[in-house]
Amino acid sequence: MRDPELQPDSVVRRRMEARTRKYRGKLYIAVQDQALELDDVAQAIFRRIDGTSTLRQVAAGLAEEYGVGVDEATADTVDFAVQLLGHGVVEVVA
Repeated sequence: MRDPELQPDSVVRRRMEARTRKYRGKLYIAVQDQALELDDVAQAIFRRIDGTSTLRQVAAGLAEEYGVGVDEATADTVDFAVQLLGHGVVEVVA
């Protein structure tokens, strides 16, 4: 089955299998045999993924925090969520 396409109004949540660890100021996410290192922007997006907020809402907080346009933040948030979905870190709720 193909992964659903994510849109700004999609809602995702962290999967229970995804483990996070902060080490030397960096956030790492591990799923099965993969580990991802998140930069500051990726960390800000990941912190906001709560299983109830849409990706658009996540992006609005990101835009405010970093002083970027909402459209740019939304595109970046959706792109990153697609990557997380592909790595099995998140799953689609709605």
